[in-house]
This record gives sequence, C-alpha cells and structure tokens, in this order.
Amino acid sequence: MSATLSIVIFTRDDAEHLRACLAALQASPPSQPFDVVVFDNASQDHTADVLADFAPRLPLQVIARGGDTSFSQGNNQGWRATDAPFLLFLNPDTVPNGPALDACLELLQARSDVGAVSPRLVYPDGEHQPTGWSLPTLGQLAAEALLRRPREVPPDPSGATSVGWLMGCFVMVPRPLLEELDGWDRAFWFHGTDLELCARIRARDRAVVRLEAHSIVHVGHRGWDRERRRAVQGAQKLWLLRDHGHLASAAYGLLATLRSALRA
Repeated sequence: MSATLSIVIFTRDDAEHLRACLAALQASPPSQPFDVVVFDNASQDHTADVLADFAPRLPLQVIARGGDTSFSQGNNQGWRATDAPFLLFLNPDTVPNGPALDACLELLQARSDVGAVSPRLVYPDGEHQPTGWSLPTLGQLAAEALLRRPREVPPDPSGATSVGWLMGCFVMVPRPLLEELDGWDRAFWFHGTDLELCARIRARDRAVVRLEAHSIVHVGHRGWDRERRRAVQGAQKLWLLRDHGHLASAAYGLLATLRSALRA
C-alpha cells in the first residue's frame, strides 16, 4: 500500500535518540499508511546499527551520506526519494506519537488553506517547550529586547493557532506545496531553515498552524550557549537581508547585540 505520509528524519551522530524516535513510531504509528526516510549525514557513531535493527520493523528507507551536508540539502534529498502526498520533517531527538501525527495529518487533509502544522512541544519532563513564533519584525524584535516580550504566539481558543513559523524538529506539509516552493532553501545550512520555509509558506497565503490539543516530546536545548545564539542571529540576519533589505538586517543586528547585553 502506498504511503500517505512520509516521515523524513535528518540525523548525524545521534544514534540513541534515533533509536527512541523509531521505537516510538513502531509503538505508536500514525493510523494512515506511512513510511520513514532516514538521511544519515555521515554519522560516525552506531547509527548504522540502529537503522539495521529497525529495517525489519518499519517501512524504512536509508540514505547514507559519506560527507557532511546541510539540513536543507539532506531534507530535500529525503523527501524527493518518496512520493507520499504529505511529508513530515522530524528530528531524531523527538518522541512522536500516533494521535499527534494523526491530528496534524487530518488537519492538512481537511484544510487546503493550511501549509504547515505541528503539535505543541514538551521537554522529556513534560515542561512546555516553545514553538510557533511570530515572524521577526523590527517591532517584535525591539519588544523582545527592551520589554522581554516573548515571541511565541499565545494559544488560540479554537485549538488551531496560526503562527509565523515552527521549530524545524516537527514540520508537516503537503507535498504539492513543497514542490511549488522547490523544497528547503540551500542558502541556509541549519539555523534559520525552519523560519525561511515557513515564511515562504506564509507568503503563499497558506497558514502555519500549531495544534494545542496534542504534543510530542522534543529533547532539544533548554538553554543556548553564545555560539549557538550567534548562529541563530546570523541566520535571522540573512533572512531579513534577503526578504526585507539591508536596513532591517542591520537594525536586527543592533537589537540582537542589545538583547545579548541585557541577558548578560
């Protein structure tokens, strides 16, 4: 039976998280036919052994990359190796569950105006983890820096919250839309890939939605070190430069510096 949903997992040296992710898909799969594509980005740990272990247990395709490549490039190669009408880009350090996968897929099937969807995210201890932010604007960024205003969009009473962008650890999209967009933008290596893709989805007048009634575990990072914050800021500056011009990008750089000073 052809898959309705292809789950694309980009991984590198994350064997034990990948094991837990695949085990969760086996234990609590989506109710509609699915397959899994793992893009192994030159892992040096025992990722290959984990994949060999799950090959008999899941409808699994492995794409093994010999040298390091970008998140965008790997995801693009992954989804183009399938023909499912819906695609889920999933990080290996997530623990998905069937009800959340079903709810997201059913929303995309029911609403042609939705271009991307995710459930809520929680840390392994159940604490809320942000996803679903407003797209960066100078006003929003200034409010964050000066007023400590959060960027995450508050929940909508309807249970389907329209947001600007979603964390890239879980992004489900309809295949025809991704084909129109020509996939993930290879100008972005890792940070900013989710922002960039969701912004282009929004530019096509398609909603980006967070479902409030469902959640999945994402290990993620509770706090980011200075190097990681700089990488994120650099990606946002690149996006602002391309889509909003030099002034917006330069102003963001100043606001980011101010925010870092206030954090210190």
